[in-house]
Amino acid sequence: MIHRVVLCLILLPFPLNAAVLEEIIVTAQKREQKLQEVGISVTAFSGDLIDNLGYTNTTDISQQTPGLSIVQYSPGLTNVSIRGVSQNDFGDHLEPPIAVYVDEAYISVMGAASIQMYDIERVEVLRGPQGTLFGRNATGGLMHYISRKPTEEFEGYASITYAEYDQIQSEAAISGALSRNLQARLSLQTNHHDGWLKNRIGEDLRDSNTVAVRGQLMFQASENVEIWLKSHYSDEDTNGSAYSHFPSQYGPDFLGQFIGPNETGTFYDLFGLGLSFQTCPGCDGFGYKEPDDDPHTGAFAADTVYDREVAGGSGKITWNLENFTVTFITDYLTIDKAYLEDTDSTPFLNFHFSSGQDLEQISHEFRVNSETDRLRWQAGFYYLDAENDTYQTGEEDGAGFFGAIDAMGNPVIGDPFSYYQTSLNIDLDTESWAVFGHSEYDLSEQLTATVALRYTEDDKKATIRYVDNFGTDVDLDPSNAPETGNSWENFSVRAGLDWKPNENWLVYASFNRGHKGGSFTASAVGGPIPGGVQHDEEILHSYELGFKTTMLDGLARLNATAFYYDYKDYQASSFVFFSQIITNLDADAVGAEVELQATPTDGLDLSIGLSVMDSEVEDVGMPDGTIQDRKLVSAPDFSLNGLVRYEWPAFGGTMSVQGDFNLVGDHCFTVICHPTEEEDTYFVGNLRAGYTTGDGKWNATLFVNNVSDEEYRLFALDASFIGFGNGLYAKPRWFGGSISYNF
Repeated sequence: MIHRVVLCLILLPFPLNAAVLEEIIVTAQKREQKLQEVGISVTAFSGDLIDNLGYTNTTDISQQTPGLSIVQYSPGLTNVSIRGVSQNDFGDHLEPPIAVYVDEAYISVMGAASIQMYDIERVEVLRGPQGTLFGRNATGGLMHYISRKPTEEFEGYASITYAEYDQIQSEAAISGALSRNLQARLSLQTNHHDGWLKNRIGEDLRDSNTVAVRGQLMFQASENVEIWLKSHYSDEDTNGSAYSHFPSQYGPDFLGQFIGPNETGTFYDLFGLGLSFQTCPGCDGFGYKEPDDDPHTGAFAADTVYDREVAGGSGKITWNLENFTVTFITDYLTIDKAYLEDTDSTPFLNFHFSSGQDLEQISHEFRVNSETDRLRWQAGFYYLDAENDTYQTGEEDGAGFFGAIDAMGNPVIGDPFSYYQTSLNIDLDTESWAVFGHSEYDLSEQLTATVALRYTEDDKKATIRYVDNFGTDVDLDPSNAPETGNSWENFSVRAGLDWKPNENWLVYASFNRGHKGGSFTASAVGGPIPGGVQHDEEILHSYELGFKTTMLDGLARLNATAFYYDYKDYQASSFVFFSQIITNLDADAVGAEVELQATPTDGLDLSIGLSVMDSEVEDVGMPDGTIQDRKLVSAPDFSLNGLVRYEWPAFGGTMSVQGDFNLVGDHCFTVICHPTEEEDTYFVGNLRAGYTTGDGKWNATLFVNNVSDEEYRLFALDASFIGFGNGLYAKPRWFGGSISYNF
């Protein structure tokens, strides 16, 4: 249990270029509301703020959102964590506990959670369980990306950015009326740059070669009926990825620990025969030693690749009747992905991993809502059908496991008896439906009660096949284990009270019950694990108390939320001896959030934030066989972020300077938390300067991201049982400039 109560202070981003703070309109409750009138912990980024911050993809959002962590394990696999609620498994078939929506359409897999942000109206981040309003239930929260919609007036823009690593990024949009009742909008983004993970023996990795396009139509079919259509396509084709390689060994408790540059590690054979061996000072279990400590440089032998195509279409019909509004949303999404990485990240083909995904998903949502003087309600039905065919392949050369090295200290590679290839195919079909209702009733002019309920049924059918080059060919039967079999049914609940003592104050209290259905997992390497194929659903009970207030005649806003999480059957992911497994464990967390936004004088905008949280995952099975309590993954005890922007008239237009930073405390990348998987506190700062002409049409900007060239990891994975581990570092310092034109 947690023995202390902590608070967290979060001062969130706000609209810039405003002497008086303008009100942000959000749709966190599926209707347009002022941010200060919503009794939910929400962070909202307007499109203008996104442009000012220079954000271009999903992962950027976390820099100025305390409590939010977004990590790309690979270019095509993204993990989102809110208040420590996440799923750090790298299976392409798994649904995350943080739901991602684009224009009200749900994305069911982590492989498509990383999107290019272009021509965006706003981004909303909702903390806490969500399910009674949004189509798909989510345990820990959601992120919603909302595109700019077609306009009646002709408008558009074009921008181009040139930066380090020969980056050329372009973005453009055009919008206007095609006829009296029909409007259209076309948006495009491209991004190309060289790889910033330098390869001493081949092509540089973590480059970019992406194209994304989006087309929209808005049709007023009648006075009361509006039809919106969208199609989108994106293609990414890059050199793929590898990691920063570090030597590691087991300590007395079988937790991985770093090997120093002059230290000789002791390693153990993979097959459990009790044999031990040593290689050389500063070397891994294969006898390899990095020639320098540059985390952005390595020697990668595998021919890595990453290719992903995402395409789809959405439609929305809104029918306004006399007393009701009827809304129908449908969405179709496909993903085709191929990925290969140099997992050992050395000059030798000791181990590399590949994966692929073929997803076809369709979803429908039907809603009816109504509003009277005292009652606001909506009810709906949601349906999801997803066919997700995935594969994983691992290739290992085990000669180095026994310390087979030549006179120069290099491992002997290529022993045909030690070569090991495994493959795993998981074909998962998900069919889910839900009914939900949400109501708000004004008990008085100052007091409003909220009651919401959702019932969900998930039916999942998995075909899992494991094959290796030793003749193993096993069909794993996921229906063997628990009584629940391949079906889960559960309910989400929200109950709350909002008290408005005056026009400047909102005080709220709420209870939320969220859940995420069970699923199946298996490992491509390490052998089949029939006992660990299926994991059960998870349930999160959230208790929140907060307030929102506007101060200083509208020049400042102060919002606060305290929360307590009671987590049942948390789906904890662990990587043990080549096997990635998920087990259900109980957990809890406590913390709070405070939001402050202020414009103290004309032209000056300030934002600063502190987030503190304490968490505990109970009864984690450790590598040495003991049971211990650990912390939630990607849940730092504290984080601090801030932003300062000042603009002034100059040269017939406006000059601006801006600085922002993010300070993140110690945290772990896995629930076991090997010492090699714990990241120390790091600080990242960014600078921007710009000029906008008096008519607002032209804008030029210079920027430096990661000014101090801070070296910090976004993810790490310990594999001390074979003598090394991998670290995924964030981008180095990035300098560039952009110019844009609005019409």
